[in-house]
Amino acid sequence: MVKQTKTAPFFAMQIIGKRDEQEDSYGICYGFESPNSPTPACFVLADGMGGHSGGEVASQTAIDSVKLVVESCDVLDGRTLRDSLSAANLNIAECLKVNADLEGMGTTLVALIIIGENAFWVSVGDSPLLSLDYNNELHLLNEDHSMRPVLDELVASDVLQQESPEYQKKVSQLRSALTGDNIKLYDLNDKGFSLAESKYLVLSSDGLDTLSRDEVKSVMLANLKKGPKEIATQLINAIEKKGSTKQDNTTLIVIDPVAYQNS
Repeated sequence: MVKQTKTAPFFAMQIIGKRDEQEDSYGICYGFESPNSPTPACFVLADGMGGHSGGEVASQTAIDSVKLVVESCDVLDGRTLRDSLSAANLNIAECLKVNADLEGMGTTLVALIIIGENAFWVSVGDSPLLSLDYNNELHLLNEDHSMRPVLDELVASDVLQQESPEYQKKVSQLRSALTGDNIKLYDLNDKGFSLAESKYLVLSSDGLDTLSRDEVKSVMLANLKKGPKEIATQLINAIEKKGSTKQDNTTLIVIDPVAYQNS
């Protein structure tokens, strides 16, 4: 079952994959600069963990918390981004206090806010924020807080083999997530990323990792002129075509930065 939402200049799409529950959540916020603006000011995506209802509660709590902070702020700055992160984490902690059955839950988070022609973000975990640039290269904009970067350094130093059981076992483990406890790592861009550098932005959960980054780029390039909806649809189609027996939940938000330039 595919859930999808269409509003220019972005398209959000979500599948459950082979999991029993949907633990990804996402949110769209129009309320920062102008509630009546046709272009959203904020995109938020969270990939929950904790099994049963825990992951769903954690991810939706994070989304709601960020939206409340962003919608109530007067000025966007680094403090606003930090406040949204703290609010999400504190509210998860409160959920754990009132419901012991949720013990062990947590979530990744990536919140992207667009003001003028610049993007700002805060993120925790391994949910990627990707940019396809005007040289048709795909870049990871935010930090990856999984074990992958650490293990890849070991591979580059010939200390570890990528095909080894140790690499495969640890590669998806998170070094940081929102769990209601201290946040070990987070990535903050409060200086701004110019939208003029990007043809498309993509927020996603790690279900997208079924595709290699080269495969993601190929799908995007094949659908450049068709817009966010077709790019999101074809990325999901490519994931489902792979037929992974362990396919994770996948959520995508594809954004067309051109809509924000000179608007």
